[in-house]
Amino acid sequence: MNLINSFVNSAIKEIKLYSIQFHDDKVDTIYFGGGTPSSLKTEFLSDILSAIFNNFNVSKNPEITIECNPEDVIEDKQKFQIIAKTGINRISLGIQSFIDSELLYLTRHHNANDANNSIKILQDIFPNLSIDLIYAMHNQSAENVEYNIRNISRHDIKHVSAYTLILEKGTLMHKQMEKTDLIKQTNKNSEQYYFVISNLLESMGYRHYEVSNYSLPGFESRHNLKYWNFENYLGLGPSAHSFIGNKRFSNVSNLKLYNNFIENNKLPVENDILLNKIQLRNDYFISVFRSGGVEFSKYKRLFNEDFLLKYRKNTEELLNLRLANVSETHFYLTQKGFALADEITLKFVDYL
Repeated sequence: MNLINSFVNSAIKEIKLYSIQFHDDKVDTIYFGGGTPSSLKTEFLSDILSAIFNNFNVSKNPEITIECNPEDVIEDKQKFQIIAKTGINRISLGIQSFIDSELLYLTRHHNANDANNSIKILQDIFPNLSIDLIYAMHNQSAENVEYNIRNISRHDIKHVSAYTLILEKGTLMHKQMEKTDLIKQTNKNSEQYYFVISNLLESMGYRHYEVSNYSLPGFESRHNLKYWNFENYLGLGPSAHSFIGNKRFSNVSNLKLYNNFIENNKLPVENDILLNKIQLRNDYFISVFRSGGVEFSKYKRLFNEDFLLKYRKNTEELLNLRLANVSETHFYLTQKGFALADEITLKFVDYL
């Protein structure tokens, strides 16, 4: 049996092992991510989904997302027609750019024509399409940033994620940038471009509901909102991360080791951290300030204290600077505040 077959069998068995503990918990979103999950055979995707539906309390209308790249769609349109029949109803498509020179810089395997054509193909199959864009590349012009955003209006795209370029150490691209001394210049105009993107997308009817995410009304990523709203989530497979109650845990990354754990009827957990109150509150702020902000009733329930009373000085400063707003139920950042979300969060974090 090859590694892929072993992985699928292990994933199904991991689902069954966790169902013993979480069988009655409601599941309303499922997300196939990490690498290129669309490269799995459609029968494998169907088998994994069937295992989830058979072992968990899945809602009637779950959001089920799969990540893919434009070249996957161009190479096998029929596969995505079959994928839609498995129950997957949302696609996250790694466009990154609609400009050939930028795609070449990003070492992507598709071109601008592939990007546009893959969107057209998927729109005929899936009602809910999200695309990823990358900005603040070295020497990227404001005109190119604007072109990428305006090109969205050519398509019926429900959701857009726009991220600054992050060069991970150890990757081929990082090594290339080190050689040419471009790393320090990569994010030079990120703040300027952030406002170009935000203003254009909002003018096109998208709601800026998280620092890097925009959606047409009703098409927010229900799955990712769980992270930003500080809700529980269970990760399955190698390197998967989970957050349940006051505990964070993650699986081993090595596929053979993962399979070995499962074969021995053991959960493949490598790191298991029980968070104390300060750690939990820090994680809460890191999550919620990226999206809907602090919900007063939930904060009170979690930490048994009044948020506005405890952080009066910080909140008043942010309100005066128009970096935040307050309603009867929430304290949340403005678009200007989103641009400084990391720095603002640090004002609320307690160092151990």
